[in-house]
Amino acid sequence: MELLLHFVLGIALSVVVAMLVYRLQLRWIAVAIIIIATASYIALSYLYSEMIGIQFVIAGAVFGYTAHRFSFQRYFIASVLILWCALLIVYYLQYHLKGIDVVADNQKMIQQMIEVSSLGAAEKSVMLQQLEDFVPTMRILIPFSYFFSAIVISLFMYVLVYAFFMRFKLLQNSDSKFALFRVDEWIVFLLIASWAIVLFGTSGHVIWAVALNIGLSLCVVYTIQGLSIISFYFEKKKWPKLYGIVLLFVGILLGFQVLFFILTMLLGLGIIDFWMNFRKIV
Repeated sequence: MELLLHFVLGIALSVVVAMLVYRLQLRWIAVAIIIIATASYIALSYLYSEMIGIQFVIAGAVFGYTAHRFSFQRYFIASVLILWCALLIVYYLQYHLKGIDVVADNQKMIQQMIEVSSLGAAEKSVMLQQLEDFVPTMRILIPFSYFFSAIVISLFMYVLVYAFFMRFKLLQNSDSKFALFRVDEWIVFLLIASWAIVLFGTSGHVIWAVALNIGLSLCVVYTIQGLSIISFYFEKKKWPKLYGIVLLFVGILLGFQVLFFILTMLLGLGIIDFWMNFRKIV
């Protein structure tokens, strides 16, 4: 119940803060609000375990700041990086100062789910051992998991606040939006280098762990770029975006294999866009 309350209040406050920051004429005050919201999240998270509402406020503040010369790319990069840093700081503060181990807590939760399941004793034993073996990898992937969380929050708030700003004509249809998202071209070389280190480096080494987190994070970013290309194509052909949402939903219903295939195709489309620039072709 408390989490739901934070969720609802966070959404409401994010819209209010986005509007407030947008209306401010002094940029340094807008930046100060973003800093205060981020610092408040870090400080309050030390006292309370669930402060997701303030994460929404941070994204809303960033949206308001970028709305004067809005582009999805500026908003996305700024909000994801700020949220990602805040989430990591909170995790390590709670881990080192309060002894809160998110990985261990998740391990216990999954372990309990396996133990109360209807699986046979042999299957339970195998799954519990696999879980135990995967825990070190879970710890390595903490930066990626929080990067992914920052992306989800950023995209969710974009859909919500962008619709609000469009509804009240604070932005124009011509303003740069999701369909025009394209990462800098040099990023693809970072993606290639990171996966080369993962494939040919020493597993478990610090550099290998950093490369793995960077590689997975960039895969998510390029998947989003692939999705933006599809969105651009839909707009160019004047097709309702509802069709794309329905197709994605059908893919989810058809199972993990189909969804994985769709995501892989979007990832490949986003990476190949470095050479092809599909928007110019369309």
